[in-house]
Parts: sequence; structure tokens; C-alpha cells
Amino acid sequence: MLRSRAWDNGLVHCGILFLDELGEFPAVVLDMLRQPLEEGAVHVARARAAADLPARFLLVGAMNPCRCGEGSLRGACRCSDRARARYTRRLSGPLLDRFDLAISLSRPDVEDLVGGPPAESSAQVAERVCFARLEAATKGARCNSELPMSSLEETVPLTVEAAALLERRLRSGTLSARGMHRVRRVARTIADLDRAGPLVRERQVAEALSLREGHSALLMQRT
Repeated sequence: MLRSRAWDNGLVHCGILFLDELGEFPAVVLDMLRQPLEEGAVHVARARAAADLPARFLLVGAMNPCRCGEGSLRGACRCSDRARARYTRRLSGPLLDRFDLAISLSRPDVEDLVGGPPAESSAQVAERVCFARLEAATKGARCNSELPMSSLEETVPLTVEAAALLERRLRSGTLSARGMHRVRRVARTIADLDRAGPLVRERQVAEALSLREGHSALLMQRT
């Protein structure tokens, strides 16, 4: 077996891979992540040996809207339209489709930095996340993102309105088949965080869809 110290120590499987400045990585390197993200394993083949290494991980990426980093401020960006398109083109559509959440963030208001209303505490968030993980465990998964596609009808039952919303997005071409399954899993998590019971409603599906809107924003920058 081909192993490294990281694999032996379990530092990759069931861990977190954080890629800062995602737009600076070569496109070929980023696209190599598509297969392990989909299958949860890395296939290594050499002349005398081959190995399948477990690699189910949470991928987190962060990037600026452009190379100069000022693209979110009107009139401040120093990049040409061509440079902005080239910067975001490194993230292919198939790779973006594998991100469950793609969120555009703006700079916080000064009022929020110097004395805004108190946010939800980490302890409160941790309690809700723990509950959601326990709910996933009752379905035979470590977390909802690992729910098998074959069981989604049972583990993520949708109301008529929620199913209709997904169908409209599919028919409009704004949601792929892979994206639909990922949206269902995210909606399941939102429902669990809300402690809303087994049925996933239209509001939760709509929220899961809104959390993917960053995909469209990135793709539009290329045109």
C-alpha cells in the first residue's frame, strides 16, 4: 500500500481541507479535487502497485473577487474585465457544482465592527450542530452530506411545494442533477438545525438554493 504519514495519522480522511486564495491555484490542480470530492477516495496507481486511499473531507475555499481584492467596492477595482474573467475561470463549472455553499461576502459596516448587536454565541451554535449530527447518525451517516443518493427519498422527504420548487429550478437549467441532490442534503441540515421534524419544506429548500447563488455570480464574471 502507498501511504504517507498524513494518511497513517488520519489527518486527511474525515478532515478539513482549507484552500485560501482559491483563485491563485492552477486550474488543473483544482480540477483534480473533483474525483475525491465525488467518490470520497483517491486512486493512486504506479508501475508496481495501486491503492485506493480514503479521502472524504470537507473542502473550504476562500478567494477575493479579483486579483487586486477590491472588486466588491464600486470604482475601487484596478482589474480589467478580461483580468477578472481570467481570475475566476480557474474554477471550472463542474468543480463549483461540488460546493454545497457558495456565498459572496461584503465588507462589514463600521457600526457592526465597533459595537453592533451581539451575535449568537459559539456555544449556542455548537448545540444546534450537535443536534443535527445526532439526527444524521439516526439515518446511518456521519453528517447529512454523506447521505447516499439512493436514500434521499426516505431521509429527505419533501413537501409538494418543496418538490415543485426544485423541479422549476431543474427545468430552468439553473440547477444540475448533482446540484439538486446537494440542495436536498443542505435543506435536510437546515431543517435539522431548525428542529423542524422529518419533513423538509419549501422555505428550507429555498434557503439551501440561496446558499448556492455564489456559483452564478462567479460564472457571470467570466462573460
